[in-house]
Amino acid sequence: MARFTYSPAHKKNVTRETDPYLPKKTAPSVSICPGCHAICRNKRWTLDEKEFKALTGKKGGETASRRCPACRKIADGFIAGLVTLRGGFIREHREEIRNLIRNEEKRAMGFNPLARIIKFTEVEDGFDVSTTVEKLAQRIGREVYKACSGTLTYKWSADAKLVRVNWVREA
Repeated sequence: MARFTYSPAHKKNVTRETDPYLPKKTAPSVSICPGCHAICRNKRWTLDEKEFKALTGKKGGETASRRCPACRKIADGFIAGLVTLRGGFIREHREEIRNLIRNEEKRAMGFNPLARIIKFTEVEDGFDVSTTVEKLAQRIGREVYKACSGTLTYKWSADAKLVRVNWVREA
């Protein structure tokens, strides 16, 4: 039996689109975001409050201060995902859906600390949520659909890294 090993050239559905907010060059060994306290080590961002306290408690300036890509996207309003939740069902279950969205953001930040909600807007018949990464928008739509059923659609932009997630349920 032939054995096949996967390499980046053989993987399916892998897109190597570059994010303009991710640095191209290697940064100092350890950096800390002053806004969210995320720590960058070897080009990887993590959220660890204990490590943050340990690094900021040191004297000697080993850690550089630089804003993480998520904080920069939030400041610039660079949206990668738009979630629109509409319908009469939301009027009756507004609080539960709001908590579901916030919990999904926290869960997603456990996998990727750069996945955050930029703007959370409540309108009369629903919510509008904008996110820093596409995957968080997809996760929010999927979790609301799993919890409340309804109709869920995804629309990906052909030229930009953007996804629109629409969920609707009437009563």
